[in-house]
Parts: sequence; C-alpha cells; structure tokens
Amino acid sequence: MKRTALGFLSLGAMVALLLVLGQGPFAAASFDFGRYTSYEGVLEEWPYPMLVTSTGRFLLVGEGKHGFEPGNLNGQQVRLRGALIRRGDDQMLELESGSAERIAPGHSHEKPIDLGPIQLTGEIVDSKCYLGVMNPGSGKVHRDCAARCISGGAPPAFLARDSAGEVRVLLLAGADGRALNREVLDYVAEPITVAGHLFRKGTTLVLKADPKDFRRE
Repeated sequence: MKRTALGFLSLGAMVALLLVLGQGPFAAASFDFGRYTSYEGVLEEWPYPMLVTSTGRFLLVGEGKHGFEPGNLNGQQVRLRGALIRRGDDQMLELESGSAERIAPGHSHEKPIDLGPIQLTGEIVDSKCYLGVMNPGSGKVHRDCAARCISGGAPPAFLARDSAGEVRVLLLAGADGRALNREVLDYVAEPITVAGHLFRKGTTLVLKADPKDFRRE
C-alpha cells in the first residue's frame, strides 16, 4: 500500500509538471497599476476616446471596469494623468479620475483611411484586459470579465491574424462607425467571422461591421 501511494504521488507530481511546462508563455503585456504619469496631446473621440501625442496614440479608459467619456474635451489639446497599459505596439491609459483638463484648442483630426471591405475570423475581447490588465485577457476563461468590461465602456476589440500569421488588434465599431457595447456581448470569446470595412487612423486599425451579420464558427 505504501509503495502504491508513493507511486500515485509521483505520478501526480509528474502530470502537474507536464501541465505547467506545456503552457505557452504569457504575452509581453504590462499595466503600471497605480503609477500615474502626466501626458499631453489632442483628444479624439472616434471610434473610441484616444489621446494623440507626439510619441504615439493611446486608447483611454476609466478606472476599474469603466470607459472614459470625453465630454467637451473632444478635439481639444488636453493634459491628463494615466497609468500605462501596453501590449506590443498597442497602448492604453487608465485615467486618474478627474485629471483630464483642456489646455489649448486642438487641431484637425487625422482622417481615417478606407482600406476596403474585408472578412476576418477571430475573437472579440475587451481591449483593456487584453492589452495588459489581465494575462491572458482572451479566451473563454476570460469571457465573463470581458463582458463586464465592455458593458462598462471598455472598447471592444477584434483579434485576427494577418497574412504573416501575427495577431492584430482591431477596434470594433458599428457599420455606421458608432461605438459598440452591449450589442457584441453574445459573441465575446467565441470564434466568429466578421465581414465589414477596414479603416486605418494613424497606427490604429478599425473594423466597421454590423453585429447582426456576425457568424459563429
């Protein structure tokens, strides 16, 4: 009996080790939780609030599971404090509550470039968790959290692979360009095919599509 028990314990330890070793590495994503830094730039509202600075573009969200409402700051030169969220070249700021202020008139927004119709298969995630707040921030294990974040105003994103096999993050907007929210919740964390129009605004890719046309795989 003692030898049998020891054998089962050894087998269990080996299985646990194999499961750990079989897990892929986490993505290079980060969140400077609680470390707020001052940023200045022009605040754009389409398709989701974004700060455009001399060094890059940053999606904007509120603290916790909340989005950010720019109010009358849209198109203005602003100063704000944010905690950096980053995954690869994609960046986001979680804003310190009440820190955004207008400092000067803005300038003309960069116009979106229409890249044409496209059909892609991928997964809807909430951008805040995926870009670094949670790791991993995708898949069915993260579905409930993603639904709560999107419901609270975090921009929904669509993950799809490009021709080189690299995963790209596309902001998901309605066919008319409006921000999407609860309309996409039934499709979060599921493999779906989306047919729509692809746009580029600066370094940001935006997929405009009608949720009624989403197709589960």
